[in-house]
Order: sequence, then C-alpha cells, then structure tokens
Amino acid sequence: MDPASLVAYRVVFGLLMGVAVARFFAYGWIHEHYLAPRVLFPYAGLEWIRPWPGVGMYVHFALMGLGALGITLGIAYRASALTFVLTFTYAHLIDKTYYLNHYYFISLAGVLMAALPLDMKGRSHVPAWWLWLLRAQVGLVYFFGGVAKLKSDWLVHAQPMKIWLAASTDLPVLGRLFEQPWAPHAFSVAGAVFDLCVVPALLWKRTRWLAYAAVVGFHIITRMLFPIGMFPWLMMAGALLFFPPDWPRRLASWLRRAPVKDSAPEPSPVSPSSRSWLGPVLAVAFLGVQLFLPLRHLLYPGDVMWTEEGFRFSWNVMLMEKNGVAEFHVSEPATGKRWVVSPGQHLSPYQVKMMATQPDMLLTFAHYLARHFAEQGHPGVEVRVDAFASLNGRPRQRLVDPSVNLAAVGPWDSVHGWVLPFREVAPP
Repeated sequence: MDPASLVAYRVVFGLLMGVAVARFFAYGWIHEHYLAPRVLFPYAGLEWIRPWPGVGMYVHFALMGLGALGITLGIAYRASALTFVLTFTYAHLIDKTYYLNHYYFISLAGVLMAALPLDMKGRSHVPAWWLWLLRAQVGLVYFFGGVAKLKSDWLVHAQPMKIWLAASTDLPVLGRLFEQPWAPHAFSVAGAVFDLCVVPALLWKRTRWLAYAAVVGFHIITRMLFPIGMFPWLMMAGALLFFPPDWPRRLASWLRRAPVKDSAPEPSPVSPSSRSWLGPVLAVAFLGVQLFLPLRHLLYPGDVMWTEEGFRFSWNVMLMEKNGVAEFHVSEPATGKRWVVSPGQHLSPYQVKMMATQPDMLLTFAHYLARHFAEQGHPGVEVRVDAFASLNGRPRQRLVDPSVNLAAVGPWDSVHGWVLPFREVAPP
C-alpha cells in the first residue's frame, strides 16, 4: 500500500511529542515531578527506575526532545524513535502519581514507531499490515474505553458526568447546556456510544467523514472540560489513519490544484524480508497482550474502581471521580510510642490527592514511613492508616482496614487482605 498516511502520522506524532517535551521544560514539570519530591511511588518491581541526579533529568528530557525531532524529520529515524520511546517510558515509570492513559498510549505508539521503518527511505509501497497495526492500536483505546463505560454509574446514574458538568457551567455557550437536568445522561450515553462505534464508523467509507467530525468534536469538548494535555490531539491524529492510505497525496494535490494521482508510484519488487512471517506474528502478540491487560481486573474480586487492581494500563479513560483523605498512625511496639503522620508533611499536594484514593500508593507510603522511622532510630515500627474515599459523588466510606499493619504487607500481596469491600450505595 501507499505509505503516505504512515509518513503523515509519523510527522504529526513527532511534532506533538516535541510540544509535549517543551511543555515539561516550560512549566517546570521536570523539577516538580522528578527532583522536588522527597517520596516517589514506583511501580512494583520497577523500584530501580529513579530520577537521574543533578541535571540528569534535564539532559534526559533534552534527549527525548531530540528523539521527537528525529521522528518528525526522519533523521537517523530508528535511533531517534528508540531514543524517544526509551526516555519517555523511563521518565513516566518513575512515579505512578502521574500515570495517564495517554502516556501509556505514547509508549505503545513509540514502540511501533521504533519497530517499523517509517522513514520510508527507498520505499514506494509498504506491507498493508503496518497500517492495520497502527489502526488497531488506536482502535483498542476507543473500544476498551467504551467497554469500561458499560456500568450503571455511567449509563444509569450519569456519574461522574453530573459532577463534571456541574463544575463547568461557566463555560461560554456550552455552560448553559450543562445546566440542563438531562445533559449528564445524554453526554454519558453519547460518550459510551461514541467510544464503541467510532472505529467501525471510521472504517466504513460512507460514515468516515461524519465519524471524523465526531472525533474532532468529542475531543475538543473533552479538552475544554478536562486538563488532559496532548491526548485529544493524539487521538485526532490517530483517527486520520482510517482514511485511505494515499489521503496526504490527495490533499497535497488539491492544495496545489494539481491533478490527483490515484496512488504512489508503482511498487518496487517485494524483498524477502517484506514477506517475513516474524513481523506479523510479533504484531499479533503485541496486540494480544493489550487485549488481555484491560480485562485482567476480572481475575480479582471487588470493584476495580474501588480497589484499582488492574485499573491502570486498561484504557479506563475519564471513568470516575474519586477523592479521599488519609492519616497515618505509626507505633513502636517495643516502647509503646505512637505518632500521627499527615501525608502533607512528606508529599506534594498533588501526591497527597492521588495517594489518598489509591490503595497501592497508600501501601507504598506506609513502607516509606517504616523506613523513615527506622532511619530516625525507631526500627520495627508498625504503620496503619485511616483512609476514607468517595466514589462518583457517594458519601465517603472507609477504604482500608485500620487494624492492618501495612508495613508488613508486601507490594505483590493482594489488596483484599486489607482494602475493605466497597459498600454499594446509589450515587446522587
């Protein structure tokens, strides 16, 4: 097939990533996220991924920016793509506090960028499965985002849409619409239908333009409602992959007012490597893992939005509104001494907010406190927590069993030994 759409996607992806890196420098996020915190929340098994000392993280992000530039321009392409995906993924595995679905998407798309020679040097045509692989990557986000919304909170109670729209009534034009009592229900149903139907609609020629208009409208509205960074632009760019592969050539011809060519030049003879079975097999395996990860929460008991076991890396996009409070109690059995610790004494306000509702982060902080008190001359302390959380507007309820010593709980242990069951109450 004509590689024009793949080249266009590569260029736009690189440009967006360049902007994303520039934002980290401009807004001071490198210092705020990686250098200032006293405590980090690593992923289990990845505790060795740490910020570089000194100016190392600034050099790290500079290399990331160079990788994004190389992707855009097609310069030293494979090295640039590999540099970008490694530096980006490393940075965003340092602290789960800042996990975002689109960071996960960027890492996955970056892997595909590095695996496929999208600089297209010497190639007039490429295997069609390259395009279908990228289409599938974009489609998985929408599909599982829609499946995750097939819950009573979203479809029946219109939560958390009621909360979000009520907080956005000051928006021009749309604000008055958000005040209508039917609006949260309409937006909730429309969001689920959009996620589940947009990919089939993009694939069908008769509905493609209408579907793309819906993509643009949907993501512009979500960008107005939520501070979700580059995600809307990434998805609008990804949706262009569903147009015919030669659409950039046709667009260029239209802009030049030149005759439209039906395709790229005739393909050169297919080399043996182009017919290799290894690439498609690896692509199927790559997608197969992603088909499992969003469903792994079914292996665990309890509500995934409460326990958050299997919540990350599952395309649970904008699915819930959760807030909470937590206070830690440290005791020394040998002496009977007790301390009450407010997380704000050790964490940034954003870390406190995110930790208060996420059991695995509460556990990480409990382990940090145990180490901290040991360094202060109090080895063998026990750490318990009073944690309460509210899910989708419900009254707060206790999240963690306050009798459990979290310092003795391992990072790989099931949360069901110490996270209390969710008491089902209809949201407002």
